Amino acid sequence: MKTRGRLGRSAAAAVVAACAALALSLAASAGADDPVATTADAADRLVVGVVPQRSLQDGEPRRMAGAGIDSVRFMVSWASVERNRDVYDWTPVDRTVREFAAAGLTPFPFLYGSPDWAAQRDRFACGGGGCFTHAPASIETRHAFARFAGAAVRRYGPGGTFWDDHPELPERPIRAWQIWNEPNLERYFKPDPDTSDYADIVRRASAEIKAADPDADVVLGGLFGPKSTAKMDGARRFLKQLYREPGIAESFDGVAVHPYSPTARGVLDQIRAVKRVARGRDADVDLWITEIGWASHGRRDQNLVKSPRLQAEMLRRTFTRFARRADRWGLKGVFWFAWRDTARRNPVCAWCPGAGLVSRNGSPKRAFRELRRLTRVR
Repeated sequence: MKTRGRLGRSAAAAVVAACAALALSLAASAGADDPVATTADAADRLVVGVVPQRSLQDGEPRRMAGAGIDSVRFMVSWASVERNRDVYDWTPVDRTVREFAAAGLTPFPFLYGSPDWAAQRDRFACGGGGCFTHAPASIETRHAFARFAGAAVRRYGPGGTFWDDHPELPERPIRAWQIWNEPNLERYFKPDPDTSDYADIVRRASAEIKAADPDADVVLGGLFGPKSTAKMDGARRFLKQLYREPGIAESFDGVAVHPYSPTARGVLDQIRAVKRVARGRDADVDLWITEIGWASHGRRDQNLVKSPRLQAEMLRRTFTRFARRADRWGLKGVFWFAWRDTARRNPVCAWCPGAGLVSRNGSPKRAFRELRRLTRVR
């Protein structure tokens, strides 16, 4: 018999026993004076995941599962899948989903990255793979992105062709789909972040996703940052403006945030600000924290760089607070950035090389052992 996983509004089926253990352990750490949800309630709402940051090596998905991790956030690249218009090549995604499913992990994908042909169709001056961060800007290319999203659901969702092709795997269909990544940053949503543009992308993609799987959850791309600059709208401001777009609230089921801060209080303040906006428009909207983390070492001018001991302490502080507030916030999942350290050359961000739970050579850090302790996996 095949087992089925599920993320989203009925997340309990996707959360393995480790989540219940995590909820129990974190609730025990919360303190008697705090309003703590029951173990069952917390397990129903809290998916524990990681973001790889780099290509995984053999055996790493099983090691993740052994540490109490039950989901992995990864990119499904439109640019890679549809290099040529209307021709889908799922080979790289198949490989990733196969590795996760075999290890008992539920994939949590974000759909992202424009192929050159789409960006050039929108008259952007780019090429050679440099069009990736340009969001689709015309009805034609936004419709193409939406078709790609629907095709992904038909491949990896319930009854998807991927599962038919791999009967040897435990079936863990993808039920939650994140649309783009950090759309309030110019770095990831070129040429400029714009709530009207993003709303149109979400509407079209959501319609295709729901047509393929009516029970799928559509999640906004993780919103970054507490402040606004010339190239960034803060998460609260961006979400507030997004809700002004006609009918947009009906097009997504979850709001995702990346509440990076040097302090645990700063993290919680960002989440509360976003929740106030979201709950004011839709009382039933879910919350996802699809990136959160600190580095154990790195450049001293980066305020997210801690020590190995403080990295583990920040994980403990935030994860215990997330667990005790999961029921109140409607928090569905939290994803640590990142799984493994990377080289300092060409990093994703200045503090990212040291953000892993494990070092570059695979040795566990204090943060890894802290997460494993919290999930009570030995």
